[in-house]
Amino acid sequence: MEFIEKTQDHNKAVSDIIKGWGSDIIVTRGTIYRAHDLDGILAYDDGKIAGIGLYRIKKDCEIVLLETFIHNRGIGTQIIERIKKIAKSSKCKRVWLITTNANIHALGFYQKRGFHISNIYKNAMENSRRIKPEIPEMEDGIEIRDEIEFEIKL
Repeated sequence: MEFIEKTQDHNKAVSDIIKGWGSDIIVTRGTIYRAHDLDGILAYDDGKIAGIGLYRIKKDCEIVLLETFIHNRGIGTQIIERIKKIAKSSKCKRVWLITTNANIHALGFYQKRGFHISNIYKNAMENSRRIKPEIPEMEDGIEIRDEIEFEIKL
């Protein structure tokens, strides 16, 4: 497994993956992101992208997207650790992210890695769907309704 920082050369491949989810934008907390505007860490396995972590550093570090395509090999954890290291070197006080109430796997994943729930935004997906109507209504039989913010202090 090889982990590298995303460069402009990776933008098309990353954008193609995101477009496979309905469009080329990512929406969290009413903010629109495009993959080519974000920094990131890519995991490669046998020449293919096995995981993506996209982030944005302002005052703190927001993980905008974390996705792995090979599971139970520690790829997501390693991407998070690399992003945390970058955030620390950028003087960020915390790393935070948003997931939804229906993303049961993510809710456990982040807590097992030391993240804490810092906010719950009830019915926030209504606004997100106005921006990105492709967002599904359901995931694994659960209505996708709320955004849940996780954070870890650095």
